[in-house]
Amino acid sequence: MKVKFESFMLERNFILLMMGVFINALGSGVYAIAGMLLVLSLSGSVLYSGFALFAITSAGVLSFLIAPLANYFKYKNGLVYSNLLKALILFTIPLLHYTVGLHVWYVIGLLFITALFTQFTYPIESTILPIIVGKDNVIAANSFLQTIREAMDIAFLAGAGILITFTGTIPAIIITATCLILVTIAYSFFNFLQPDVKRDPSTSVGSAVRTYFIDLKAGFTYIGNSLIPKMIVSIVFINLAMVIMTTNLPAFSLMKGSGIEASYGFYLAAMSIGIMIGTILASKLKQIDFGKLIIFSFFGTGVMWIGTALLPLVFSMILFSIGAISIGIINILVFSSIQRQVEVTFIGRVITLITSAAALGMPIGALIGGMLGEMFATEIPILICGVSMMLFSLSWLSSSALRKLPSIDHVKLFQESNVQA
Repeated sequence: MKVKFESFMLERNFILLMMGVFINALGSGVYAIAGMLLVLSLSGSVLYSGFALFAITSAGVLSFLIAPLANYFKYKNGLVYSNLLKALILFTIPLLHYTVGLHVWYVIGLLFITALFTQFTYPIESTILPIIVGKDNVIAANSFLQTIREAMDIAFLAGAGILITFTGTIPAIIITATCLILVTIAYSFFNFLQPDVKRDPSTSVGSAVRTYFIDLKAGFTYIGNSLIPKMIVSIVFINLAMVIMTTNLPAFSLMKGSGIEASYGFYLAAMSIGIMIGTILASKLKQIDFGKLIIFSFFGTGVMWIGTALLPLVFSMILFSIGAISIGIINILVFSSIQRQVEVTFIGRVITLITSAAALGMPIGALIGGMLGEMFATEIPILICGVSMMLFSLSWLSSSALRKLPSIDHVKLFQESNVQA
């Protein structure tokens, strides 16, 4: 296994993908903080933070409609032009700021548009990974890239918070746009053999639309014969609770940090540390029954995040990080299980449909979080999220089917007929 791992790491296209992941992590770290702080600064209201997160998460819900469009483009072109367009869009923020002025609704609109582009490129990156490294190496490659992403998030989110404290949000967004230009250049050097792309100049618009919806329906059919629908209600609930917390995190971190903008970056970095630890621990915990792992880990997360709301800054950040460990564990186990059991041609659609379903509660959570942040102290939404994690754990405990799930290697997410289809 070690030989295979080293061989795909030296593959030219994989190196380019790693470069893109690295540069994107730098830009995304700055953007994640600058975008939300810019909205809070322009509006002076947590409610508008809720509107901003509503826009971003709504794009996630629509991803099941956007992702199949990738089948009609060359994957390389899709990645190159999408990142270039995102960069050009972001450059309009400093342009307007330094000329006619910037309005909060314009920023929120751009957050939505750039999030839509992300929904288009993410399944492409997931789909090209098996093409680049081979199906036998996809789990190791995915785990490696995921660890890199989380490690970069820790460094770049913390660094971004400090950077924004000294430079401000507008220069930070210029840095993000510049990073996207560099990603565009890196991805333009991709050279891999792509499977058949559903592009035919002679195909009519009506035929293309019909094919598009056939692809979409195939993805739904694939999901319908799986274990995923039984988990959807719980996933929607937990995501709704987490977005209530995330919406208020900028104002909460500023309150805990006595107005220092860097504190928001530190909280996001703390979460990334927890997720990365969970990602590293995932392979060591995969032998534990999946149902029990969910129940105990998320109950612990609830306790930690209640402490996050109540304790002073340093202890609050530590507990916030510990609480995020369960997210890293579950993410890598479920994602790896899906990659093992789904054919390459379905990976993008399956992951996107799961992501869209999981995101259903997020726009609602953003609006609720914004309203709660306006009506109550910023600690209250964090407390609500902590309690919700404990309720999530208890809901799994009360369900015999979920409570008795075996270790992830033995959980059959999809029917055998699905995997072979």
